Amino acid sequence: MYITSTDKLKEFCDNLQSAEVLVVDTEFVRERTYFHRIGLIQVGGGEHFAAIDPIALPDMTPLLELLKDPKKIKVFHAARQDLEILVRLCGQVIPPVFDTQIAAALVGWGTQISFAKIVHKALGKKIHKSETYTDWCRRPLSDNQIEYAIDDVRYLMPVYKKIVDRLTRMGRLEWVRGEVMDWEDPKTFALPDPQKRFMKIKNLRSLKSRNLTVLQEIAAWREGEAVKRDCLAKAIIRDETLLEIARKIPRDTKTLSGIRGMYQKEMSKGGVAILKAIETAMEVAEDDLIELPESNGHATTRGVEELLAAYVQIRSEELKIEPSVLADRKKIHSFVTHFEQKQDIEEHILFQGWRKELIGIPMFSLLSGKMGLKIDPSGQVCLISS
Repeated sequence: MYITSTDKLKEFCDNLQSAEVLVVDTEFVRERTYFHRIGLIQVGGGEHFAAIDPIALPDMTPLLELLKDPKKIKVFHAARQDLEILVRLCGQVIPPVFDTQIAAALVGWGTQISFAKIVHKALGKKIHKSETYTDWCRRPLSDNQIEYAIDDVRYLMPVYKKIVDRLTRMGRLEWVRGEVMDWEDPKTFALPDPQKRFMKIKNLRSLKSRNLTVLQEIAAWREGEAVKRDCLAKAIIRDETLLEIARKIPRDTKTLSGIRGMYQKEMSKGGVAILKAIETAMEVAEDDLIELPESNGHATTRGVEELLAAYVQIRSEELKIEPSVLADRKKIHSFVTHFEQKQDIEEHILFQGWRKELIGIPMFSLLSGKMGLKIDPSGQVCLISS
């Protein structure tokens, strides 16, 4: 079903009121805009599946109210971008959420598995992704495009049921709840702090504190403009130009316009605002100027991370999941850093949820000398008490 009218949308949503599980997907374009340009929202529940056209519908209240229902599980595959769109439309997070891509990693089907691969793995079916690069905001959409879009939720429902059954048999269903908690936290979908966007710019470590403070202010201005104009930040002024402005600190229009990359179009739109941002930075007291942390961070004791990585590999083989699902090298490094700097280990992600018993406590025991590793007569590496 392809829905382009308010009456049809209301009828469809009424049919889903009794559904405990909704499967959801979106089609969008995000090439030159700050926010996603939403082209379709696909929803299914029970025997009802539809592609809903947000471009044709001035009011999507029935759908948004349905998605906000806390009694209905919303199932996605690779949920992040879909949720960014829907949370913005709904004005709130929409728990509870289930992500089949995350679930697939927890049953040993691999990390970052594509939708086509999970359908084949769970259902033994091959689906074709021939419309992947469609411009979903262009109208009219063909019948093939609409059916392609609806198929994503048609197949998602049986995939969800299959993977929930597998998770239940493995005793890992609650693991998914822990992994998707971020999807249910409003902070996850908050816009980036404009005052921190300068940290994303390469080569900023060549700048002195005053110049860094200038960069912070003009990068914050650019981020705010990108949101207001709904365009990519780099389409306003490129990073290299921001760096050059921060190095030279122009104080007037003539000097600013002479910097490479400051074109007349942007000078007319934002020249005055950029100079004002520079003035704001120049008024910052010396004691309050930007100071960057050490780039290398904490250097952990040699060999310790390798030891823990070996243990993670052993546990992952026992659990039949990829090592990175348990703890990737970044998490291992931060765990060792927490331990060596005597930070509160209980706050670390490896001491949260299902990971605590399976990997966090054993790793802490290894670091504190309470446990060790040995090779048993069968050639297996195992933990031993020290």
